[in-house]
Amino acid sequence: MNYKVIISLIIILLIAGLLMVFYNKKKSNPKELELTYEINAGIPFKWVYEIEDKDVVEFVKSYVVRDDNKGGKVGASVYTNYVFKGLKEGETTITFKVVSITGEREDANHEVHRVKVDKDLNISLIDE
Repeated sequence: MNYKVIISLIIILLIAGLLMVFYNKKKSNPKELELTYEINAGIPFKWVYEIEDKDVVEFVKSYVVRDDNKGGKVGASVYTNYVFKGLKEGETTITFKVVSITGEREDANHEVHRVKVDKDLNISLIDE
């Protein structure tokens, strides 16, 4: 009877280990760069990005990774990942700005990221 429990535990641990390996591989893809930005729910602003050289880097997708706005809390944080990939070897910048959702005004808040794409199309941030 004990051997069935031990075998079951070993199988569960193996499955958990495989899932962790798969999850870590997915998170550390050198072909993609993920940048996370936070905005407060209920305010009329959003983050937008501008790529200086669109021949070097392109936007792939964005997705919400954490939403504290459960129940419609005004001012709750919403975190979004923006994913970029390299198209050819080179360097460029990705600038994020906070703008009004109506497009009428721009906040002074902005961040500039210098990125590098190598010959294998691995993309990374350049430390300044």
